[in-house]
Amino acid sequence: MSRRFAGDARNLKLGLAVAIATLLMASIWIVLDARRAEQADVRIEAANIAALLAQQGRTALDSTDLALRAIAARLEREDLPQDDPEFRTFIRGLDERLETVRALFVIGADGYISHDTDYPETPRVSLSDRRYFSVLRDDPDRDFFVGRPILSRSVLRWFVPVARRLETADGQFAGVVVAALEPIFIERTYGRLELKPRDVVALFHADGTLVASIPSLPNNYGKQVKDIQLFSPDLAETSSGVYQTINPLTERPAMVGFERFGEFPLVVAVALDHSDALVDWRRTLWIVVLADVVTITLILLLYSALARRRLEQQVERQKAVMQQKLETIGFMTSGVAHDFKNILAVIDSAVRMLRRGDPNEALLRGIEEAKDRGVGLTSDLLRFAKDQEVRTSTFSPDAQIRSLKALLRRSTGPGVTLSLDLEAGEASVETSRALFDAALMNLAVNASQAMPEGGELVVSTRVVELDEHPWLLPGRYASIQVEDTGQGISEETLSSLFQPFTTTKGAQGTGLGLYQTRRFAREVGGDIVVTSELDHGTRVQILLPVIDTTLS
Repeated sequence: MSRRFAGDARNLKLGLAVAIATLLMASIWIVLDARRAEQADVRIEAANIAALLAQQGRTALDSTDLALRAIAARLEREDLPQDDPEFRTFIRGLDERLETVRALFVIGADGYISHDTDYPETPRVSLSDRRYFSVLRDDPDRDFFVGRPILSRSVLRWFVPVARRLETADGQFAGVVVAALEPIFIERTYGRLELKPRDVVALFHADGTLVASIPSLPNNYGKQVKDIQLFSPDLAETSSGVYQTINPLTERPAMVGFERFGEFPLVVAVALDHSDALVDWRRTLWIVVLADVVTITLILLLYSALARRRLEQQVERQKAVMQQKLETIGFMTSGVAHDFKNILAVIDSAVRMLRRGDPNEALLRGIEEAKDRGVGLTSDLLRFAKDQEVRTSTFSPDAQIRSLKALLRRSTGPGVTLSLDLEAGEASVETSRALFDAALMNLAVNASQAMPEGGELVVSTRVVELDEHPWLLPGRYASIQVEDTGQGISEETLSSLFQPFTTTKGAQGTGLGLYQTRRFAREVGGDIVVTSELDHGTRVQILLPVIDTTLS
């Protein structure tokens, strides 16, 4: 039965392990798949935002170039005086329609501004050293230029120069017309995006110079940052793409989407913070973890309930088997006691017949006393086996033990010394003399068998006062102790010593002696205590309530 229960328990544990493992594997797959999907969505989002901004930027530059072409065409058709009011109104009208442009101005071949939407605040300074001027002046084959951010000499603000070459009718250099794109206008355009706090959008010149950004970084405008991955050789010729890196501004992982402006030397980059982008995935993760915890808790509770139920069923089966065994023992005890009583009856008849002659009276008296003790024992055994009330009487433990001295000596093995230390005095107990004798004789025989090489057996009595005890009522108790110097009992055996069929004698023991002794003691309100140590002997103490005979 125990092997079957162990097998059921193993199967239950295996099923539990498989269920939890399957749940965890499914959860891991769900979490990883959700992360992959979320990363793919982030890549798509970064690429789409970069494409949208690049398209807006190309449209803005195309519109700006159209304005520059219109200005250049009019200047090539008309010979206008410097700061012509009507022409200034014309270019101001174009400027108002260009959202990203702060100012439009014309620089003559001498390097000085001849027409300006900022008039009359136009500075009288030479701009011939500006790169957008020198490049278009020195290269007749180049008619359009977009430069890196520079600081305005008139208003001290950063702008990106978008310039177109002016020529005379015979193709000679006549100056440049310039549109000043301000980062603030670009920032406003990018600011319309619904970005998260740690997301970054940046517009770069093709040479790595920062033009504009969200969040705004005016102190970094005009500086080159070519050490970032966007300007690495493997991406330099790529028109668009997505890659994962550490954002240098936030020093956090980010997904970067970028797209170049086609023929314009600009590139926009969108860095979406990796942690912020995975908010939905983390929410999914917590939901899965919470669901796993709840599910595993329910599985464990179910397993605990099933295991407890199986344990209860095993205990019930063991109790039923034990009860059946005890009933069988009771039936056998009844039969043995009945047969033994018949034998005693024959002995009694023989003694009566012997008395008719001239026998040894002392010998016959001893036989008769043994017979009477046997009759009492068999009567009590019969009542005990039938679970009926046992015949009790009040007697002194000391006097009863003295009357058993001869039997105790004969029950001990060779080399065992018996000594009595009876100090209970006149204290009396109320119980069955026969069961008291049987318990004492059983303990003496057990002690003798524990000393196969000989030793000392001490039977002692005392009256003890108990104030606190786990299950005995406070009061006076007669303590009957049987102590030997034998082999002792291990701690593992002590823990189950009072269970039926537990024995230290192997096949020679029944395992019922101490069980019956404790039952005898507890039925009259007492108990039995065993203390032992391997190789240092055993002490068994029977506690029986002392009866106050003066009250009777």
